[in-house]
Amino acid sequence: MLRQYTVGMGNSPPSVREKQMRKYGNKKHIKPKRQKKQEKAPWLLELEQIAEPEWLEHLQNPEGGALLSNLLLRDLSPDKVSMKGTKEYRVCELIGLYYRSQQRWHDAIAIYSTMYYHFINHQLNSSERVHKGMPLVWLADCYFYLGNLPLSKRYLMLTLIEDAIAYKGNVDPVSTGSYFRLIWRHGIPDIEFKRYSIEAYSIACNEPDFAMFPEFVLQELDNNWITEIPSPNDINLFVANTIYVEYLINQLGEPSGKVLERLADYILSCVPGCRTARRKKSYSTDYDIVCSLDGPDVDFRSDFGWYFVCECKDWDKPADFTTFAKFTRVLDSMKAKFGIIFSKHGISGVSSTTDATREQLKVFQDRGMVIIVINNDDLEFVAHSGNFVSLMREKYEIVRLDIREQS
Repeated sequence: MLRQYTVGMGNSPPSVREKQMRKYGNKKHIKPKRQKKQEKAPWLLELEQIAEPEWLEHLQNPEGGALLSNLLLRDLSPDKVSMKGTKEYRVCELIGLYYRSQQRWHDAIAIYSTMYYHFINHQLNSSERVHKGMPLVWLADCYFYLGNLPLSKRYLMLTLIEDAIAYKGNVDPVSTGSYFRLIWRHGIPDIEFKRYSIEAYSIACNEPDFAMFPEFVLQELDNNWITEIPSPNDINLFVANTIYVEYLINQLGEPSGKVLERLADYILSCVPGCRTARRKKSYSTDYDIVCSLDGPDVDFRSDFGWYFVCECKDWDKPADFTTFAKFTRVLDSMKAKFGIIFSKHGISGVSSTTDATREQLKVFQDRGMVIIVINNDDLEFVAHSGNFVSLMREKYEIVRLDIREQS
């Protein structure tokens, strides 16, 4: 039975001293209980032994994650970091574990992203494939604990692809981290998990160079794995593999135009809630990229409607009035309110607000349709960690509100 104490009524709870008196009698010297000294975890002792003193000083620094991610990129060799069992591999893993143990999830993300980029740089330098599952699965966990479920699942799909390639399409549920996370957390059926594993391995065998990026393989799979609806907490996040973006930018200019389509498709697929499909055909036209939006209507994208399409022009000159007018007709035929033209050199008439640029303004004024243009400078902005969602908002407002661009 709980005893009720009333302050000032003579039945206040006994003090610690009174309790000791009742137990030990009237003794002047009562030895307090010794508190057992808390021992450091073995992995923390290991980190103190193998990390550089400068790195250890930064660990508890408020900006430690940013400082250490830069130091690890500067001081560690990609070929050492990417080799499991080396000191460099282990120290990156343990620094990330330290920040996870402190629930400093964004700092842990910075460390594991650095590790992932080291792996990719080693692949590009040596043309040797490296299994990148470890940093990818920890990135998935960090975003999971932050509550960003769509992004966490995306990283788990990238982990699945890495595991599928390593295990030749037959992923071991026991020794890998992708199986139980995707099955238990996100509810992917076992049969679907195995199907994706087989398809991912087949794609990697057919395209070994591109498959060094698991993002490429994910683009080749269907979108049925996307079941989480982004929350308001997710809606403005934009996380992309900037090395992959830069890799595709460097290949622009090839005659088929497929590289720009793939690049545009990847960038848009990193927008929360955006499903993408390349090269779809109707009875009257071809769509370079078709996009559909899932999620709450909480920002400027609520004006887009559920569907929009994109046109890609990998030309050595700006897209002209005729190209712009044809794309406007495509949007009109599908009753779309929004569209994007990806053109390496933009559109004509920018400096004088004539030609295609003038038509861009008139289309909104006449039909309420906003078409934004993404050029090479914008692609480079994304390749340097720029937020594409913010870029879309800025370009959308310029057209809709007829805002003058600052020179």
